Amino acid sequence: MLLILYNLLLPLCLVASLPVYLRRMIRRGGYARNFFQRFGFFSRRLRSELGQGAWTWVRAVSVGEVLVAIRLIEEIRRQDPTFRAVISTTTSTGYQLALDRAPEWSRVIYSPIDFYPLLLRIWRLMRPRAVILIDSDLWPSFLAIAHQQNIPVFLANARLSPRSEARYLRFQRFAKPLFWDRLTAVLSQDHHDAERWARLGLRPDQIVLTGSIKYDTADIPANLRFVDWLKDQGIDPHRTCLLGGSLHSGEEELLINVFRQLRAKFADLFLILVPRHFERTPEVEKILRDLSISYALRSQPDFSATPSVLIVDSTGELNDWYQTASVVVMGKSFLGVGGQNPVEPLLARKPVICGPHMENFKFLIEELVREKGILQLTSGSQLESAIEHLLITPKAASEMVANSDRVLAQHRGAASRAAAFIVQRAGTSGNERKRA
Repeated sequence: MLLILYNLLLPLCLVASLPVYLRRMIRRGGYARNFFQRFGFFSRRLRSELGQGAWTWVRAVSVGEVLVAIRLIEEIRRQDPTFRAVISTTTSTGYQLALDRAPEWSRVIYSPIDFYPLLLRIWRLMRPRAVILIDSDLWPSFLAIAHQQNIPVFLANARLSPRSEARYLRFQRFAKPLFWDRLTAVLSQDHHDAERWARLGLRPDQIVLTGSIKYDTADIPANLRFVDWLKDQGIDPHRTCLLGGSLHSGEEELLINVFRQLRAKFADLFLILVPRHFERTPEVEKILRDLSISYALRSQPDFSATPSVLIVDSTGELNDWYQTASVVVMGKSFLGVGGQNPVEPLLARKPVICGPHMENFKFLIEELVREKGILQLTSGSQLESAIEHLLITPKAASEMVANSDRVLAQHRGAASRAAAFIVQRAGTSGNERKRA
């Protein structure tokens, strides 16, 4: 009954949200590309390929989840050479990243809307043998069909914040039959998350502690492509560089003002600004122009005037930009709520500073702060002195990096553990379906 009511209301919600989609198409440009895949309309070639069946359907919402998905499926393929995946994603940036980086034995589509009749038609076309959901991509109709078809569903790299736990507990009467009873296994990132999943009513045999694939430091070579790129533009790779990653509105201005003060003490200081949403680039440019600060754009790299600031107006590149930094400042932590993932710059072995708002990574931040692996400030007014300390005291910066390495060690090998579990359980589930 719940599922029927949900599917009756969903079309009304889609109609109501249509203006939002139209605005995104206009603002982001690429959003309209293959838009109708969301309604099950595929090209003849793609439809033929999907119709080969025996795929594993991997759902990843956006850029961060797509990166996790690709790393996981490559590890699964290493353990099971017959493995093939269809990656579906929700955002235009995630879709483009998946097209650029997905292996040749996989296919990329937009995630279809969660309307039961439409999904059932796509499901019958693809005939997936297993489903992997990355982080928290949970939809009632999708899970219902998987359950009816007796297809194993793995929630990989599963994250559950205290806020999400409280919300699900409030609606536990609906969440348990629609979500938790239909999951084969939850691959939890840490023991805090595992405890929260258990409180939601999942059985002990449904919860597996694998560690975080995002935090997995095993076998990730440093990609120095942007160190070399800056060198090609005439920027000395040994120049002191301050990088603000995944910045939200107001944080660029905060960092620019700090940069102006620090330049009096560090004449060669270079600033890299990476807005969370690249369409905010004109807003950042205006701040720099009003302050008469020379800058360049990643998309239009004119370094003839020797700019002191670079705006990265592109997507899917932030991980590799961290390699260029001397000190990293995390976005959405000073003038936002929730924070951004600090692990990516930590994996790049950079000293990281964050603000007070890192709620989405509460337990990890608490552990990092306790072990002195990250510097968390209570306000933006402390930012200048904190950066200055790390720049003039290389030993303190190195100690922070070493401390963060110890904290992240528990996640080393997470991708391999998650892949091994999925290969074993998906194979077992497949054998059970055959016997049935």
